[in-house]
This record gives sequence, structure tokens and C-alpha cells, in this order.
Amino acid sequence: MKLVHRGSTKDVYSSGDHYVFRFSDRYSVFDWGEMPDHLKDKGQSLARFTKTIYRRLEAKGIRTHFVDVPCAENEMVIRPFEVNRAVPLPQKENIFIPLEVIFRLGVARGSSLLGRSEGFEELQRFDQPMIEFTTKLERFDRRLSSEEARLLTGMNDTEWFNLFRTTSRIARELGELFDEEGVELWDGKLEFALGERVDGNREIILVDSIGPDELRLTKGDLLLSKELIRQYYRKSSWYENLESVKEKFGTEFKDHIPAPERLPARFHRSVEAMYALLPDLIGHVPGTGSRLDALVADLRGAGP
Repeated sequence: MKLVHRGSTKDVYSSGDHYVFRFSDRYSVFDWGEMPDHLKDKGQSLARFTKTIYRRLEAKGIRTHFVDVPCAENEMVIRPFEVNRAVPLPQKENIFIPLEVIFRLGVARGSSLLGRSEGFEELQRFDQPMIEFTTKLERFDRRLSSEEARLLTGMNDTEWFNLFRTTSRIARELGELFDEEGVELWDGKLEFALGERVDGNREIILVDSIGPDELRLTKGDLLLSKELIRQYYRKSSWYENLESVKEKFGTEFKDHIPAPERLPARFHRSVEAMYALLPDLIGHVPGTGSRLDALVADLRGAGP
């Protein structure tokens, strides 16, 4: 296979007509890129998690780029799409949509919604998924209005409607999946592509990966996602310096601040256990419920 792209958490290879995601044990927060320590078997867990969810969504009629063929435990075979940076996006088939699509099923503790003027309340639940957009191909994510996002994509009325409808369906399906296991889903980030035309409109295709790095999950008042790591670093002096350095130096901020410290050993082990457990949870592996209870107790003692 030929390496196409090395990301902060996974690598992309070309293999014939397909691409292969190779999930790594690396993790990243706050646009830093690869952090100084890794999480054992995280890559394998993320691959299992994503493939389990994609199989469920495909069974519900939601199109994805997942190609369900045998591969390594930390890999996933996918259908590739063209990445184009033109604005607006060309009217082409099989092209990546340069948006991060955010769905919200409610207002989690610490959600950015709490700082807005609309008057959201903590732990408020929505009757319908709330959908927002940020840029994807820029160095830092930039929030967009629906009108700005629509203009950027160049999508027609039907395609734009289908993007909202598909996002809402996925949000509900994922919410039900985790609810079955006693875990709450609050929000998540999705990416899409435009496929081939059907009745004159390009199909909406779910792409990239879905896991605890893209979803905000809780068990009671405890986080079960990468947000747990973010919380730890937000309490550090490194993070306080990071925000001011980012504001001053923009995309060159890493040249002006030391690397963050590693996670404390006990907390590090608990986070590794969280990543290992979540694929078993949604895969309905026997005994996962008791493991989840033990993990919650351990994270309470080791958490930030």
C-alpha cells in the first residue's frame, strides 16, 4: 500500500481502487497534533467502533464509504472521494464536502452552547437534533451559518435538504444505540461526501470515522469520550498558555510553546480502558455492563 496522508490519529493508504484507514494509538487535542504519549490499542478499538456503527447504519439504509472486507484489526477499507478546495464546490460526483457537520441532541455539561445568547440550559434535551457547521479544510475550524455552508458546497435544494435529513437520521440512530446500553449521547461531528447522481441529485455519503473522538458520551455525570482528556488539559498551565499563543501566532503557535506533559499514569490507564470497552459496549459483548460500572468507578478516582 502507498501512504497518502499521515494524520494526527490515523494514516491513509491507497490500495488499488480503495483507500485504507490505519488507526493509530496516537491522539490529539486542541489542534496540537500527536501528543507526547500514546494510548495502547486505541487504534484497534477505534477501527472496531467505527465498523460496528457503519454496519448498523448501512443496515438502516444510510450510505457510507465503508467497504466491508477482511483487513487488519486496526484498519478499515473505504471508498475514496475527491478532495477539492474550490469555492463554491464544483458540481461533480464523488467529491468530499468540505464541512464538519455537528449534531446536538442536547446541552451537555461544559457545552459551547452555554456561552451563547439563545439561553440554552445545561442538560437540556432537544426534541429534534440541532445541526451546525464548521469548515473542514482550513487550519482551524471556523463556525459557519447554514447560508455560508450552503454557498461553500454549491449544493442544490434537494441535496442540502438530504444532508440535513441524513444527519438527523444518524444522530437518532446513534442516540438509540447508546441509550440501549445506558450511555447518553449529547453531540457529535460527522463528515460527508457527494456520491453519484440519482434522479438528478448526488447521494449523501457518510465518510471518515465515528468514535469517542467524534462523539460526546456520558454515563451519569462522567464523560466517556476524548472530552475527558480535554478536561484534564484544560486545568493545566500549558492550556492557559496555549490559548494566548494561538491568538498571537496563529498557525505557527507550536513554535512558541513547549510540548504538553504526559497524562498521569493512573488516568492514562483508565483512558486506555475506556477506549477498549466502548466497542464491546456497542457490540453487545457479554459482561460489558459490569466492566462499564468498574470503569466509571476507576475514572472517578483517577480523573481530572
